[in-house]
Amino acid sequence: MSKRVLVTGAGAGVGRSLARALRERGHWVAGIDVAWPDRSVVDLALDADLTEGEALAAALERVEPLDAVVANAAITDLEHRYVADQSMATWRRVFEVNVTATVDLVRRVLPGMIARGAGNVVVVTSSLGLWKGGMAGDAVYAASKAALEAFAYVTALETLGTGVNVNTVYPSVKVDTGFFRHLPADQRHDLHPATILDEPTAFLVELPPGRLSGVSLDQQAWSDDPDYRRRLREPEVAS
Repeated sequence: MSKRVLVTGAGAGVGRSLARALRERGHWVAGIDVAWPDRSVVDLALDADLTEGEALAAALERVEPLDAVVANAAITDLEHRYVADQSMATWRRVFEVNVTATVDLVRRVLPGMIARGAGNVVVVTSSLGLWKGGMAGDAVYAASKAALEAFAYVTALETLGTGVNVNTVYPSVKVDTGFFRHLPADQRHDLHPATILDEPTAFLVELPPGRLSGVSLDQQAWSDDPDYRRRLREPEVAS
C-alpha cells in the first residue's frame, strides 16, 4: 500500500537515492533540503533549513499527515579535523543539523502518528556512531550519530504499544557521497554507491503498525545474511 513519506536531505547523496527508490516503489514522497540539483526524484520538493523551526513547521503543514519519516539530513567537517583542532562553532553546527533538527522533526510528527496508531520513523545513522566504531578525524560526526542512535532507541521505548515503529539504519561500508573525498585515490576505489541503503530503508518505511521497533538495522548484515533478514521479518516487536 502506498504511503506518504518525507525524506530529509533528499537533494543529494543517500537521501536522494532513498527518495527516488521509495517513489519507484509506489510511495508518495516529499523531500526537504536546502539545495535541489534535481527535483524530479520526489513528488514534492521543499526548500527548507531543518534547523529553522518555523520553516520546518511550514514544510510539515504541506505534507501532513505522514505515514513515514526518513530522517537522513546530516553534515560533517569535511576537513576531518582532530578534536584538539576542531572549533566549537563546527561542533555546534554539526549537532544542530544532525541531532537537534532530527529531534525537532520527530517530536513534531510523533503526536499525529500516535493518534492514528501507525507510523514509521527511520533515522539514518552510521557505523561510525556505534561503540568504538569511530575513526580519528571524525569525532564530531561519530558523536552526532551516536546521539541519534540513543535518541531513536529511547523514542522507540516511549512509543511501544502505540503502533509507531522507530528504528535506525546505517551503512556498514564507506559510501561515495563526498564524505570520504579526503582519502587518497587508492583508498577510494572501494567506496559503495548511495543506493546500498535503499532496500533496508524501504523495509523499515513499509512496516505495518507495531511490527518492529528499537532496531538498529545493519546494512551489511542485511545484504549478506539471509538469517538476519529473516529475523527482522519475523512478526515480533523488538524492545
